Amino acid sequence: MQLRFRHIARNVFSNWFATGANMAVGFFLAPFLVHRLGNAEYGVWVLAISLVNYLGLLDLGMRSAVLRFVSKGHTVGDHASAGEALSAALWVRLQISVLVLLLSAGLAAAFPVMFKVQPALAANARIAVMIIGTTTALGMSLGVFGGVLSALNRYDLQSVVTLVQLTVRVSGVVWVLRTGHGIVAIALCELTSAVVGNVLLVWIARRIYPQLKLQWTRPKASMLHSLWMYSFYAFLTTIAVQLVYQTDNLIVGTFISASAVTFYSIGNSLCRYTDQFASSMAATFVPAASNYEASGHTDGLRSLYTNGTRVTLGLALPILVTLITRGHTFISLWMGPSYAHEAGNVLVMLAVPLLFAYANRTAVSIAFGVGKHKKSAIWAIWEGVANLVLSVTLVHWFGIYGVAMGTMIPNLFVQLVIWPRYVHELVGIKTSTVLRDVWGPLYLAAIPFGLVSYTVNKYVPTHSIILFVLQTVAILPVFVGVIALMFRDSITTYVVPRVRSFMGARTRET
Repeated sequence: MQLRFRHIARNVFSNWFATGANMAVGFFLAPFLVHRLGNAEYGVWVLAISLVNYLGLLDLGMRSAVLRFVSKGHTVGDHASAGEALSAALWVRLQISVLVLLLSAGLAAAFPVMFKVQPALAANARIAVMIIGTTTALGMSLGVFGGVLSALNRYDLQSVVTLVQLTVRVSGVVWVLRTGHGIVAIALCELTSAVVGNVLLVWIARRIYPQLKLQWTRPKASMLHSLWMYSFYAFLTTIAVQLVYQTDNLIVGTFISASAVTFYSIGNSLCRYTDQFASSMAATFVPAASNYEASGHTDGLRSLYTNGTRVTLGLALPILVTLITRGHTFISLWMGPSYAHEAGNVLVMLAVPLLFAYANRTAVSIAFGVGKHKKSAIWAIWEGVANLVLSVTLVHWFGIYGVAMGTMIPNLFVQLVIWPRYVHELVGIKTSTVLRDVWGPLYLAAIPFGLVSYTVNKYVPTHSIILFVLQTVAILPVFVGVIALMFRDSITTYVVPRVRSFMGARTRET
């Protein structure tokens, strides 16, 4: 069954809503955490999360495999194969969860030795690491059911679960901090919200796909082999992501101090919030691409790539350009003037490669959806290794800026040199066409927006976040106007009728 425009739009908006809630919570909660905990304890909290997140590598790419096989099985009506794939993934993950708990205990014991942690924080750091490990183990086992919702394109239900889990977590964190507790209590709040969220995922997945039957016997070797052949390269990609996005905090904590992690993580967190926003949309393209591939609809894949890339860039570029031109001002208003210089410089260095990473985000999703992610996984691993080597080398010369440089340089090479060439093999669009017709108009539209944003930041005083947001909104028509001018024919011919159809369908449903 070919996905309709309104189905994809529903998925995108559902993911945006949940992601927006996550971003808002992270935005407002971060200064509260920093000022309640202090630089040292907050740095320890970031290090603990970054360290335990490495255990997520033990997922072995199984969630991506569940999404791929369940989506394909549901599309062609082969519910038995879909159930077999889910059962095999769950069987593997339950065993991995036990390993996660054991490794968490070891990491908890070694944590104060690995990083420069104040003696007074050592005991709580160990307990927090163990609790975070338990949370990871729970998500490792039951998280496969989230892949079922994604495979069925029910991102709306997945967003509901996210919002419920978010409400439980935030309510708990605010309460424990107001009552004078620290990182151990915060870790317990994270665990509680994970229990609620994962139980909901299991219940909803069983309700919306009753034909999906779990098998409680040892999976067939052939199914395990099929899962592994797909998930292995997803696993490599996960390793690369960990090397790129989690290693930085660990390097800062190892070679500088836990307090320095706070400054680095502030700049890095704004990039991660933006990344969540873009990824929430790109994630919906994976099952869509799988659906098009299963039904042999190659034109749909090309359209998905072209339109998905344009929309992703159209939404991400104004945010990234604002962070680059006005990031120091924003951090000063958000976290305080003492954080603006160092965290702002880190932010700019990490945001620059994202300008081009989002141009390739749709292509990455399509590669996973059609099972052509082997090459991208290998590139990602090389990027992660280069990031690690450069960061460890440059941190001795440039401190936290050296770590940011180690992340920026390999990412720029992969996004600008490697990915555009692969698009032709992936969807049959020439590299020159990608650069000229897909990327070019969006980047041209960002130039006047960036100049106006820089001018406003330099000459117009900004004394509050509300004023900052109002200024950004006032500048935004510069970007939107240029985009509308460049794509006026396509907007009139294709976008407007589909939006009207979508809104009409929504009106009839309500």
